[in-house]
Amino acid sequence: MKGVATGDMGIGKNGEPTENFQLGMELHAKYTLFCEGCRGHLGCQLNEKFQLGKNADPQVYGIGIKELWEIDPAKHQPGLVIHTAGWPLESDTYGGSFLYHIDNNQVMVGFVVGLAYRNPYLSPFEEFQRYKTHPEIREFLEGGSGCRMVRARLPPAA
Repeated sequence: MKGVATGDMGIGKNGEPTENFQLGMELHAKYTLFCEGCRGHLGCQLNEKFQLGKNADPQVYGIGIKELWEIDPAKHQPGLVIHTAGWPLESDTYGGSFLYHIDNNQVMVGFVVGLAYRNPYLSPFEEFQRYKTHPEIREFLEGGSGCRMVRARLPPAA
């Protein structure tokens, strides 16, 4: 893989070149990124052709949920980063969270659950709601509100 090739332009409905025909170009690059998702057509071909999975752990997948909150300025700590693993998930389910204090009294809060969980009743969304009730996380969010495209409200304390 050395880049991308653009398609020919100026092809008529009959598949023949028109007077506006222009041959496609090859654009060579030092790096080529595949951004077609974790199970994309080209990615699967590359994995097979170059045996990218050989001597490697199998790929794992997760689902992530993120909210943007506006919090009380007295609770805001610009640059503070909190990462967690586990709770409120059971020990046989992997996942974790993040809480990032960004500008303008805003906090990005998110939760990720590995998709290998076995409990058919597990709801990543509900686990995220439970996570926000943890005293260390609730302390920041209480009195705040979800903003922009997300409207989040803190669930009642357990």
